[in-house]
Amino acid sequence: MARNRNKSNGLMGFNDVATPKKPESTNSNINSDVNFKEKVDPLERLMEEHPAKELTTILKGIYFDSEVADVIDKQAKSLGRGGKSKIVNDIVKSYFQEKGLL
Repeated sequence: MARNRNKSNGLMGFNDVATPKKPESTNSNINSDVNFKEKVDPLERLMEEHPAKELTTILKGIYFDSEVADVIDKQAKSLGRGGKSKIVNDIVKSYFQEKGLL
């Protein structure tokens, strides 16, 4: 389509700029492997991937002396996520069992 310019001021006319361009190519990268029956809702998918845990643990905030906290931090690094809780839980549980409270 030849663009006509107004000879007096060099501007293009409305039809020259307002008509949509036709696509030169089509999308050949269509994914035909999409499963539309698969759950798309992100909340449902997360709930299936991570089912709710039993409420067997309770969060308690307690203060430690700095030297005790340093040892817990150092020992828990190798245990990964939840390592501090596991260390403290095991120590407190063994103490209570020794005293006959558990």
